[in-house]
Amino acid sequence: MDDVRRDRDSALDGLDPQQRRAVLAPRGPVCILAGAGTGKTRTITRRIAHLVTTGHVRGDQVLAVTFTARAAGELRMRLAGLGVADAGTGPVQARTFHSAALRNLSYFWPRVYGEEPWQLLDGQFRAVAQAVRRVGLDPSTETIRDVLTEIGWAKSSLLTPDTYAERAVALSRDLPAPAPEVARAFRAYEDLKVSGPVRMLDFDDLLGHMAELMEEVPAIAEEFRDRYRCFVVDEFQDVTPAQQRLLSAWLGRRDDLTVVGDVNQTIYSFAGADPDYLLGFAERYPEATVVRLESDYRSTPQVVDLANAVIGAGAGRFRSAGLTLRGMRPAGPDPVLTEYPDEDAEAEAVAGAIADLVHGGLDPSEVAVLYRVNAQSERIEAALDEVGIGYRLKGGEGFFDRTVIRRAMSAIDRLVDGTDEAVTEEHSALTDPTDVARVIRASLEPLGLTAAEPSGAQAREKWESLTALMGLVEEIATTEDRPGLLPVVAGLRARAAARHAPDQRGVTLASFHAAKGLEWDAVFLLGVHEGSLPISHAIKAGPDAIEEERRLLYVGVTRAREHLSVSWSRSRRAGGRATRRPSRFLDPVRPAPAPGGSRQTSDSPDKGRCRGCGERLTGPMHRALGSCPDCSVEVDTGLFERLRDWRRETSERIGKPAYTVFTNDTLVQIARERPADTRALGRIGGIGAHKLGEYGDDVLRLVREG
Repeated sequence: MDDVRRDRDSALDGLDPQQRRAVLAPRGPVCILAGAGTGKTRTITRRIAHLVTTGHVRGDQVLAVTFTARAAGELRMRLAGLGVADAGTGPVQARTFHSAALRNLSYFWPRVYGEEPWQLLDGQFRAVAQAVRRVGLDPSTETIRDVLTEIGWAKSSLLTPDTYAERAVALSRDLPAPAPEVARAFRAYEDLKVSGPVRMLDFDDLLGHMAELMEEVPAIAEEFRDRYRCFVVDEFQDVTPAQQRLLSAWLGRRDDLTVVGDVNQTIYSFAGADPDYLLGFAERYPEATVVRLESDYRSTPQVVDLANAVIGAGAGRFRSAGLTLRGMRPAGPDPVLTEYPDEDAEAEAVAGAIADLVHGGLDPSEVAVLYRVNAQSERIEAALDEVGIGYRLKGGEGFFDRTVIRRAMSAIDRLVDGTDEAVTEEHSALTDPTDVARVIRASLEPLGLTAAEPSGAQAREKWESLTALMGLVEEIATTEDRPGLLPVVAGLRARAAARHAPDQRGVTLASFHAAKGLEWDAVFLLGVHEGSLPISHAIKAGPDAIEEERRLLYVGVTRAREHLSVSWSRSRRAGGRATRRPSRFLDPVRPAPAPGGSRQTSDSPDKGRCRGCGERLTGPMHRALGSCPDCSVEVDTGLFERLRDWRRETSERIGKPAYTVFTNDTLVQIARERPADTRALGRIGGIGAHKLGEYGDDVLRLVREG
């Protein structure tokens, strides 16, 4: 009896009142609404330990399910630490939905199908590719991957090839082809799986087949429910209809179910997740115990306040059902919200800030840079290389390692190595930046660089990467001291060659989605502007998609323990049109502009014309300035020329392209502001801590000599 009491008390050690209430809730339906950083894993493992050690249920009668193998492993490790991984009667099962379904289907299959063989499909991509070709769809890798995504979404949503198209159209799914054609590919794929000597099942089939066995064979349902009597589901906001069907089959008429979730972190609706199961839990189980965990032990109050402001400005049912966090850590630095003139200036400043933190003693592995799409990683990869900070990419490849970028670089190389018959001597002699960019863009069009953003997630991801590459082309074309096609191609090669191998212990670079469930001491959110967050296709899709983008930003903010930086740029590249505006989600936390003022900056719609009067620019200096002689009076053109000469000499000395020293836009700002000291120079966009230390003395000397 003393041992039981001791085990029971240890399961309650260190819990706050809300966590304690969740752990001690009686068997039956329990809904734990757990905000970011509120200790949800700690709470549910303590609840399982309490139920087992007090004799409410045997360890081998508990099935806990979550969504990733990593999360399931964390549950098992925590339970082992509490002494209930193997509680004498057998281990508590902690698995993913698919792992649990596979284990049980393998056990029960012979009871229904006898010796009829089945096999888990190895190579789903190949099977979908065959189906795509069979129905005459575009057999590109991007189309195949998008069709594969649609099949997965359809099965998660309990749709068949016959019901898919109508639902996809109603929800405005982002499709690679018309919905009826995707449905035909879906049908062809399903037919292929049963056309061979062995029935093939994919991972999504596991859930449906196991649910069907339990629904149609009472003996199997009875045996399963006799074995498992208590169920725990983590991340319940991400449950799909297919998973809920299986969960309902597991439960039968029982209600011994504990679910844990946070509607504020619902970011997978596009993959079939249905938050209605969490939102409607108390309605489905009126007698349920509902506990709200809102004490955030991860983040400082300053980070928590910003997260609450972002999510609190949302609309609809999520706002009323969402949690409001309370920061429990000691006060920390205020989050930093910064606007930059262009993406290079933004990346350089972020890299400089990271270097300051690392040189101040912060482990690089405790720093993350998050962005909406993987194509946004290129600038920060280059900027971190410049300051000598290693990085690792989570859920993606380095920019120049991506297949589409490798193919694009090969196509660009062919423009100058004589293997592309379409390249004439006239092309190779081009000097005007606009013409150079036009020729390179034409070489990338066959790879997917269309004039308009394409439909289909995979085609759009390729397009975004190619668009980012063209941004580099335009930047190099307008900043290289030697204009022309050959120098631009050489500059691209140098940028790719300068990329260091990622450091597995370095700064983490990841998309917002890939960062879910992780946390760092310092987090930098990059590119938080309209069209990126919310992303453009979400804006087109409507209010629900936009609100999911808001929750995505909330997830990004709540990854930070102490340091948080949120930034955006007015333009893609130096000297480009400053048309971007910060994300609407930042409106509650950004200071209002001065009365009558505007954050907009005037810039030229045509790099070849003066941004002031619109006259055609002549001469490399004024093209670089973006201003004609009459409109550039505020800029010390003599200083600008000296800075350009110094930059050229410096780039030759260090063996790197000129734009990696300073962009033209940065040189223009120096020539306009004429900074008198290091502090004033450091306030100029594009000059981070590393470049200030590396080049600051030289630049200030040139300013003084003028």
